[in-house]
Amino acid sequence: MTKLEKPVVHVVFNMSAAGSLRHALAHMGRHETVIGLPDDLSFGPIDPPAIDLRARWMEDVLGFERRPDLEQEADQFWRRATDRDVAAVAWVCRRSAMEFAGFLEFVSRIGDHPFRAVDVTEVEFAPRPDRSESTPWRTVSFGHVPADNIVKERLTERQAILTEQELQAYRGLWKRLRAENAPFRVVSDHSLQSAPITFFDKAVATHVTDDWRKCSYVVANCLGALWDDGTYCGDLVLWSRVRALADEGVFEMGGDGVRMRNSSVRLASGAV
Repeated sequence: MTKLEKPVVHVVFNMSAAGSLRHALAHMGRHETVIGLPDDLSFGPIDPPAIDLRARWMEDVLGFERRPDLEQEADQFWRRATDRDVAAVAWVCRRSAMEFAGFLEFVSRIGDHPFRAVDVTEVEFAPRPDRSESTPWRTVSFGHVPADNIVKERLTERQAILTEQELQAYRGLWKRLRAENAPFRVVSDHSLQSAPITFFDKAVATHVTDDWRKCSYVVANCLGALWDDGTYCGDLVLWSRVRALADEGVFEMGGDGVRMRNSSVRLASGAV
């Protein structure tokens, strides 16, 4: 690196993906910094996108345990991601609402400072011998791409500079989503749409029957079905909706009702 070059910082909106990218870069002998966003902007209030407001919402509405260091870590991420003294490379898969929302916030925050982007949405990955896939596959999240695939597919060479038209479209989309300030943001046709708090309820209810089922089983099967349908969300979001539907009398909850593995659920008597 010459004195005129800025240090590269890879900006990733998925903590698992950040770890995989670090391993891939190390394998390639590249000593570049990777930072991961510890927050998920696909749910909760985003107008303003203040982490303290969203943390309280997650605690009050979704029942998430509040991490005492989350706000500090998120603030540090954004300071480093938008630092004018680094050359930022933003990674995104637009099939993941979490990654897409984080990317849109990044595009909004960085303003007119130049950066490069790696969009893995349409990348076709070779079949994996340790999996059942026999044909090339596309990922629903950068977090699902192993380090060896990052290397084999030479993803670091896919860095591109977005056009002004693309940047304006992304900023316009995020401005609209912020104004709507919905409980959830979900992927639809490679774009993000606002969604109500009940958006995942039908999917959850599909996996609940008249017989008792472990809540961890219900959530895992619902996650798998959503992923197969091209929708990616976190397990804790679905678990929050299981508990909410139990509170509303749609489900009957057994066990402690706090941890998925210690709880069971079934349709409540008379529930439609």
